Amino acid sequence: MTKVMIVDDVEGVRRMLIYALEDDYTIVQASNGLEALRVAAIENPDVIVMDLDMPVMDGVEATRLIKSNPQLAHIKVLAVSGQNNSEKARLIKDSCDAFIEKPFEVPDLVEAVRKLSTV
Repeated sequence: MTKVMIVDDVEGVRRMLIYALEDDYTIVQASNGLEALRVAAIENPDVIVMDLDMPVMDGVEATRLIKSNPQLAHIKVLAVSGQNNSEKARLIKDSCDAFIEKPFEVPDLVEAVRKLSTV
């Protein structure tokens, strides 16, 4: 089964996303970018749903580190943020495989994960 990691510093958001995805995917989670790096190295998820604005290490830095690590670079990263359009374009170009803007509809996020998990 495809493994998806949810990375968000807000527990309620993580729970909502886990609930939306757990029937179709094996779920692991992290609460910040630094923890995401550790969990990704252990769990080797297929897709990471990465919030970009988090304490300790933000999702932008965590994604760059994941994509620059030969053992993790294959992982698809779906960035989730309320960032503006120029920032969104730069992030997709630089490191993320897809982007979904907050606030989002859960079915849209589920569809984005599905697309990334079949690539």
